[in-house]
Amino acid sequence: MVQGGYGLDIKIDVGTVLTSLTLIMDGDYPALVKVLAESTTHDSTSGYAEHVATGKRTVEAFNCTLAWDTAEATHAAVVTAFDSDAAFSFSVADPDGDETLAFEAHVSRMKRESKQEDVYKCEVEIQPTGVVTIS
Repeated sequence: MVQGGYGLDIKIDVGTVLTSLTLIMDGDYPALVKVLAESTTHDSTSGYAEHVATGKRTVEAFNCTLAWDTAEATHAAVVTAFDSDAAFSFSVADPDGDETLAFEAHVSRMKRESKQEDVYKCEVEIQPTGVVTIS
């Protein structure tokens, strides 16, 4: 069954407890990528490119937009994660909670925005590092 996107749950480590980010307006999922190397040779069939798996996997950075509130504990945790050189625990769950991605990550970018006739927002970029657990 197809579901709507409303209800995305992104959690961040707040004092050793994964806590749902509050006031999420919009968000993406991290893309899981299998790294391939081109291995096309002069005798490749019909000149089509060929690729082989390198054995490496990576997880791309993803964004979420928050209605920014500096008094919110989870928003303060985002700032703490940005200020730190250490990776923090995160998870992302679909709106129905059927699938959860858990990983360590860095907050690599925070872009605040305050436009007329809109709420004060912060677009946050999260860069996962290491293994992602899918449950």
